[in-house]
Parts: sequence; structure tokens; C-alpha cells
Amino acid sequence: MVNEKGKKEKSFSRHLTEGEKSVLEDAEHGSKAIVPIKIDEGNTVEIIQVDGGVIQGLPKNKRICDAMVYTVDCVHERMNLTWLIELKGSAKAREAQYSIKQLLESIGYMQDSSAYPQAEKYIKGRDYVFAAAAGAPDKTLPVVNSKNLKDLCKKLRALSGQRKNVKDMFMLFSYIQPDARKKKAGRRGDKPPYSIMCHNNSTGYIAYPSMLMELLNDKK
Repeated sequence: MVNEKGKKEKSFSRHLTEGEKSVLEDAEHGSKAIVPIKIDEGNTVEIIQVDGGVIQGLPKNKRICDAMVYTVDCVHERMNLTWLIELKGSAKAREAQYSIKQLLESIGYMQDSSAYPQAEKYIKGRDYVFAAAAGAPDKTLPVVNSKNLKDLCKKLRALSGQRKNVKDMFMLFSYIQPDARKKKAGRRGDKPPYSIMCHNNSTGYIAYPSMLMELLNDKK
């Protein structure tokens, strides 16, 4: 990207179309977490860097979520989704708790249209807004049970225009658990919030957005 003065600027987003794969990661901050996704037929998405991208200028000790996946076009379902992702990659309970806080605070910054007018569009007027905390391959991400998680899920449901279809607000949040033994991505858990088991092998990619829509289904 080139600005008005002719200087190159770092691009904080990229587009993917149907059939394309991508592995979301944050090696820059030392995280080993990954989220491998494959775009469903008829879909075009934008992958956006949140921390240091659409949200900049925060204090050094302030961390928000790493990325989001934003549906630009969905030919078949006509469904607009936003998926906020924190690439935590830690097996420590304290870090897992903190990931929820980061996701919640990210939404707060994005709703601040005066400070970050370019970010508000990603969560405004969406059919569904999902969020996830991602672990590292073969490293269990601890389950979180806190007021912050409840507040986050309430916020996600309030942002979702099709909230009437959300039977349980915790369906909008998930844990991403990369596992080399998984040959196919799938949902795990008896009740929400669910875990999505996946891996960046040939068949373990998370189908987007169909896998997220499955989270809203009671039947496994």
C-alpha cells in the first residue's frame, strides 16, 4: 500500500477466496498458536491484523486480540460473519483467562468510532460475531469459566444481528485446539463453549464459515 506521500505502508489485511487456505499465526509475539482455515465455496474473506493493525497506538503493556476473519461475500448463504481470534498458544490457566479479556477489550476499542473509525465496520451490522482463543499444536488450552467469558459472550450475542438463532450465547465462543492426530477438523464438547479440533495438515483445516455455523447447532 502506498500513502499520499508516496511511501510504502504495511498492509494489515489480505483477501482469500473459495478453496484457498491460510494458517493464522503470531510468531512475532512468540506465540506458537495456529488457526488453519480453508475458505468454503462461494465465499470471499478478509483476514485482518487487529493488534498493531486496525487498532494502533495502544500502550506497550496493553494487548488486544491478534486477528479477525471478516466475510466480504457469501454467495450461497448471504451470511456476514466476523470472527475475532486471540492466538494465545499457552497451557497456563492465567494466560487463557487473559485471552478472554483481550477479546473483550478489542471489541470495546472497535466500538470507539471516534478513535478507530476504520475498525467499527468490522463488527457493525454483522449477522454473527464469533470469537475464539487458539492454542498451540498438541498443547491443551485450559477451559475458562469467568465473568469475563460471560461478558464476552453477551457482547458477541448483542453484536449479532441474527441473535434470535443463537440458542446459547456461549455458542459464539470456541477454543481452537490444533492436534496433529486430527485428520479432519471437527467440534468437540457436550455443551458450549465448544472446542474446534484441527491441524494444518492436508485435511485438518477449519472450513470457514461452515464450521462456525455448526457451533450454533445443538446436534453434533
